[in-house]
Amino acid sequence: MAAHDIPDTPEIRATLQHSQDEGLAALGLTSDTVEPWEDGYRAAAAADSTFEWWYFDCQFDDGSTLVVTFSNKPHTDPSGPLTPTVLVIRQLPDGTRRHLEPTFPADEFAAATDGCDVRIGPSRVTGDLRTYDLHIEADDIVADVHIDRAAPSWRPGAGITYFGQAKDRYLAWVVPVPYGTAHATITEDGTTRQLTGSAYHDHNWGNHLMGSFLDHWYWGRAHVGDYTLVYVRMTTKGLFGFGEINIPTFFLAKGDTVITDDLVPLRLTTSGDVPGPGHQSYPTRMEWTWRSDRGSIAMTVTNPTLIESLDMKVPRHGVGALLHAGEHPMYYDFNADIDLDIRLDDLTDHVTGRTLYEKMMFR
Repeated sequence: MAAHDIPDTPEIRATLQHSQDEGLAALGLTSDTVEPWEDGYRAAAAADSTFEWWYFDCQFDDGSTLVVTFSNKPHTDPSGPLTPTVLVIRQLPDGTRRHLEPTFPADEFAAATDGCDVRIGPSRVTGDLRTYDLHIEADDIVADVHIDRAAPSWRPGAGITYFGQAKDRYLAWVVPVPYGTAHATITEDGTTRQLTGSAYHDHNWGNHLMGSFLDHWYWGRAHVGDYTLVYVRMTTKGLFGFGEINIPTFFLAKGDTVITDDLVPLRLTTSGDVPGPGHQSYPTRMEWTWRSDRGSIAMTVTNPTLIESLDMKVPRHGVGALLHAGEHPMYYDFNADIDLDIRLDDLTDHVTGRTLYEKMMFR
């Protein structure tokens, strides 16, 4: 059975607004403006039951990329002990890729609650929404990256999605840097390079195994021409007796002006599925459409190149192994072409470029 899109009706919008208002109150948020403390350690008071990560990716002008994620523990084990990890994925222009994921003792993790200041072993990131500085040491890679934000910090409403009627299970996020410029010094294989390019940073936390309430998601981001985009569709497992539900999120800015972050009208159609690693598949064409009384926005994503695939299968034993025998969770990361067509009452434009996006599959 196909998943249901959220209908765009006044009643649904009122319900969503009420939920967001509750989320704002629960998280201590007072406005739509992101404040520096929101990029601090949000799980500090409940670290025994909450995973959290700070994600950064950089695309450099020489064609290379750098992805760095600071995590307090795996999202596959939110109730587990602190297991600080720094994930580093470095891809060179010739396609050579290194995947490093050093883990450290719990006492080598520290994170501030009043802003972004996270230390794991010898690596550290500090930032105040406007600028960020990363120092990374992993194996023989040493990197120092400075990021200047160039699009407004943002969160979708309260930035929290509750799963279950008791609203005790959630996934939350904030996007301090939807788009920024990056200057990096990276030493690897005994060679030091000075690089410039673009950057993105978001911050996620939650308190329940995501695969227990999510079937899959698509998440993407792009900076095309003067435009910055973040587009998401999470598909739940059956919730509240209504079956699977598609939950969209959308952000479009031009320079430092937000054009829209109205998520309700966003729809996704996929086609041209091909097999991928881990007995999963992915589409070769995604058509994202957004329509309202303001006009329409269309994003067509094609020609994906799979740049990373991670096996996310969780070890299980006994009855659990039998119940989940048919599952093979996988994470795919892509680089692709994007065509952006904007036809609003106050803005018409058409630009093309490249986008990074992922497909996360939980079964």
